Amino acid sequence: MLTAKQLETKEKVVEMAKFFGIDPNWAVAVAMTESSLGMQQKSPTGCRGVFQMSSIAMKDLLQEMPKVDDDKIDIACGVAFLSLLLKRFGSIEEATLRFCDPKDRGFYLDRVKEYMSKLH
Repeated sequence: MLTAKQLETKEKVVEMAKFFGIDPNWAVAVAMTESSLGMQQKSPTGCRGVFQMSSIAMKDLLQEMPKVDDDKIDIACGVAFLSLLLKRFGSIEEATLRFCDPKDRGFYLDRVKEYMSKLH
């Protein structure tokens, strides 16, 4: 029997599996095998999260992305990195400055803020 937290995680895995067009049951089974659907799991070797992804696996994924004709992976990684930066630095402004190339910091934040104001 899954806990409420595990059920919540399972729903997220199913949603993303459908988004990426893979079998949700397979994705959930791998996640259950890796972490018992534990979001905060960390292995002794440094693998983290529901899928226990290592930095080597992430590097491999990122190196292959340009060869994949699927923008969903690029978008998912970009949004995940924005989320990480926001968590790490605490504000949209600081996270934005850390997202861009340091040489672009003079204009980048203002441009992002301009686009944000047009989206509201």
